[in-house]
Amino acid sequence: MLRPATVEAASAIVRVANEYRVPLVPQAGNTGLVLGGAPDASGGEVVVSVERMNRIRSVDADDFSLVAEAGCILTEVQDAAAAVDRLFPLSLGAEGSARIGGLISTNAGGVQVLRYGTMRALVLGLEAVLPDGQVLNTLTALRKDNTGYDIKQLLIGAEGTLGLVTAATLKLFARPRTVVAALLALPTLDGAMTMLNRLRQASGEQLSAFEVMPGEAFDLVRTYVPGVRDPRPAAAPWYALAEATSAADDPALAQRIEAALGEALEAGILADAALAASESQRLDFWRVRESIPEAEKKEGPAIKHDVSVAPARMAAYIQKATTAVEQGFPGARVLAFGHLGDGNAHFNVRAPKG
Repeated sequence: MLRPATVEAASAIVRVANEYRVPLVPQAGNTGLVLGGAPDASGGEVVVSVERMNRIRSVDADDFSLVAEAGCILTEVQDAAAAVDRLFPLSLGAEGSARIGGLISTNAGGVQVLRYGTMRALVLGLEAVLPDGQVLNTLTALRKDNTGYDIKQLLIGAEGTLGLVTAATLKLFARPRTVVAALLALPTLDGAMTMLNRLRQASGEQLSAFEVMPGEAFDLVRTYVPGVRDPRPAAAPWYALAEATSAADDPALAQRIEAALGEALEAGILADAALAASESQRLDFWRVRESIPEAEKKEGPAIKHDVSVAPARMAAYIQKATTAVEQGFPGARVLAFGHLGDGNAHFNVRAPKG
């Protein structure tokens, strides 16, 4: 394994590897599940880790941007933004170990894509070592750049196949002053899409997250993750965790959300709902959602899929795919959950009980 600490060292590595035709495997936080950062069994590939390129080079609160090297851990970037009263909105379960280079190379999304987009939308500029060792430097913070091709978009999501990402200029936002979270109990999964649309309208497009998960996920978390409180407002087959935020002190946001939930209850779309009355209760909601992968891993083996579909078709996809799996593989158990707001379903197939 090679561990360059500077872009110059990374460039030298790639240049020599290109000259001698040695395959390189870029590696960041190693939190992915698809072995994209692992060498093959041939023994002829060399891993290049970006973990030593871990500096926050600059933070510009006025320009709402910062420059971070590829080895920076996501929480370090979030903290650097918070220190100047700004928000870097990418948030996911592995944020304490995932590194910026890997998040860019996989076009990571997380739970706030609905409001802020994936890494494609959060990267303003990029520095990368190209396959011949040349350094591409487009670390601009420009929002509007009409000077030819947007080369960085080819590198985002390319998983290191077109170049080794070494640093990025990232987009920041105003920190939320008002946060409203609600846990919704749903009689049907189809009702989740209805609630997503209603809350987008009621919040004035200030909805930042909308997660769906089955009731079984709560039971799984309670069984395998100690200390997690069960925040369900009522028994139901499906639940949605919705969160709206505002950069202003906006007490009316909670009132609008509460009114929309009341109308949905009267219409029978919801079985029940709970608004977080405190930050502690809001964190209880999120703790369940973020603990599902841990609980699932502790329960036993599973084949995991990360599937993107149009949000309006996500419920139908989960229902049809679950039926197909259960019919084709008797005893197999499906656990489906994820980000309805951007149509990203974690469709996991678990081994039969016992």
